[in-house]
Amino acid sequence: MGKELNLLQKAISYKTTESWTTIPHITFIYEADATEILNKFGKLNEKNQDLKLTINTLLLKICTEAIKTAPQVNAHIKYNSKRIAGKIEVIKNINISMPWLLENNEIVVINLRNFEDKTLVEMQEYINKIAQKINNCNIHIPLYRVSVSIMIEEMKKGHLLRATYALLGAAFDKTKPNKKDIKEYDKIPIKDKIIPPDLQPGTITISNLGSVCKGLNGFMGILEVIPPQVFAIGIGSIQEKPCVIKNENNEKFIAIRKVIPICLGFDHRALNFGDIVPFIQKMEHIFEHSELLKEWY
Repeated sequence: MGKELNLLQKAISYKTTESWTTIPHITFIYEADATEILNKFGKLNEKNQDLKLTINTLLLKICTEAIKTAPQVNAHIKYNSKRIAGKIEVIKNINISMPWLLENNEIVVINLRNFEDKTLVEMQEYINKIAQKINNCNIHIPLYRVSVSIMIEEMKKGHLLRATYALLGAAFDKTKPNKKDIKEYDKIPIKDKIIPPDLQPGTITISNLGSVCKGLNGFMGILEVIPPQVFAIGIGSIQEKPCVIKNENNEKFIAIRKVIPICLGFDHRALNFGDIVPFIQKMEHIFEHSELLKEWY
């Protein structure tokens, strides 16, 4: 017997369908030699007894620093296919949409706001607080409210029929939160629970598959760009691979290195490959200069 989509699955289906039907995708696989920076990170983390930093947070910091050198990837696009006209808005604040695995194996996308100026420690504290908030409340309630607000915005944009069907679907959804759950959620102080702004779409998406499936061989070959965003980053698991490297005398030799496959997906209407070159170059610079870590604490 078939199973109906729940509220989370409907929200994901709506945005991913829009992604693949409206965006011309381009993807590129970048393999980062993370050996030195991971070794340095491990040593610095051992000395820091107050707050343990995760590799996920380190990678979010690396991506954020790279985004700042290629601000055009942190943007939203408005495009009218009938008039073949549009507008690209580069956004100053870096708000990261990050898929978050819940205890029941559902995935919800959290908006990590204003990460552009945060230190590694501030990023980790922010993420730890998000985890506490998720445990404190029924996340389906703010998710339902965000879904409704997004549909209303779609109606304002002129997508009346599609948005109306989506709103009706949400209204009669069997997994819709009941009044008792809503009342309990509303009693929780705002600072201690997930609220709609925590679930609103960010300016860029970063998915870290490696944090969910450690040691998994392979990489993401195709990556969804969720409109109106123009860029997405998919991070794979750390893998040990033989690589050609150079010593101090510029002599080449083969060594086993810790490699992180990173899939970069972008909207070809807004970006071409030349636009993301500064992003890749900055990442290369960071992975080759692990001493930068000390500046990020």
